[in-house]
Amino acid sequence: MLRGHTNTVRAIVYSPQGHQIASSGSETTVRLWSVESGDCLHVMTGHSGPVEDLAFSPQGHQLASASQDKSLRLWNVATGDCSATLDGHRGMVVGVAYSPDGRQIAACGDSTIRLCGVEKGELHQTQSHENWVRSVAYSPQGHQLASVGDKTVRLWDVEEGECRFILIGHSDNVWRVAYSQKGDLLASGSLDKTVRLWDTVSGQCRTVIYNFQDVVRAVDWNTTSDGMYLVTGCDDGSVLKWQVADEDGQCRVRLQWSATNGALTMTGASIQDVRGLTQTNKQLLKQRGAIGEPKPVFHEASKKVMTMASVVSKLKQPSDRVVQDPSSNVGIPSEQTNPQVEETDDS
Repeated sequence: MLRGHTNTVRAIVYSPQGHQIASSGSETTVRLWSVESGDCLHVMTGHSGPVEDLAFSPQGHQLASASQDKSLRLWNVATGDCSATLDGHRGMVVGVAYSPDGRQIAACGDSTIRLCGVEKGELHQTQSHENWVRSVAYSPQGHQLASVGDKTVRLWDVEEGECRFILIGHSDNVWRVAYSQKGDLLASGSLDKTVRLWDTVSGQCRTVIYNFQDVVRAVDWNTTSDGMYLVTGCDDGSVLKWQVADEDGQCRVRLQWSATNGALTMTGASIQDVRGLTQTNKQLLKQRGAIGEPKPVFHEASKKVMTMASVVSKLKQPSDRVVQDPSSNVGIPSEQTNPQVEETDDS
């Protein structure tokens, strides 16, 4: 356990090499930790307000911090010294992201996005939403920037500084966005309790995930040899992992597991070598496919979701969450799940 912050921890991030962790809290400081030893390497002071967001440069030698004091600070990771303070926002700064090449940084707050050079801190561009901007993210290739605020997602051409698409569909403020590793999909989580997956080239919504009980404030991607996965986090404390695949030109999303209130619910999995089960429970689990060889997630026979919550309910044990079959309302584009996309006028 890393001890040092005296109040709420608002942001935490690993360095690109994974050797360090940076954290920030309501007491206005930024702390840098050694992953191996757990020692606090630097306590970075200078902000006069809580620090809302942190980002390491791609090379890992610089750390950016966004604060409610309306400033963005750049820190030397080796020394812990502040190398630059970037002002200009009229309100608190709540989001920050580095471009993939590390030469530019995007910061958002109030209703604006400011793109600045990392070396000298010079202002490159200023973009805006109609309302408060909560989050920004660069595409993996670095040519596109996504920003969210109000109820829209906006896609910007980084080089030209023009808004290419205004993505419309969420019914409440959008909180967070994240690009897939290839950069072809963008996930947006919203206060409307949905996640939308957008095509970053056409601006079209590929699918909508409705299976949430609360506001979605966190989204992130991971790609492995087994496929592409999306992880979502909600205000109710739940974390859900979804598998995303392109099948016959359609974007299909299926729930892999969910975790909430200390319970883990899984699909497409089996239980092996469990000790302590009664013979009756073992037989019931086996009958329902929870013990034995796992079935391929995208096999025809695995379309029906078998979750541990459903198993528990069949065993007449209490369960506070039953995960619905996502195939019933996820991954099938329609007029309801394919919202209007407003393309901006280049003129």
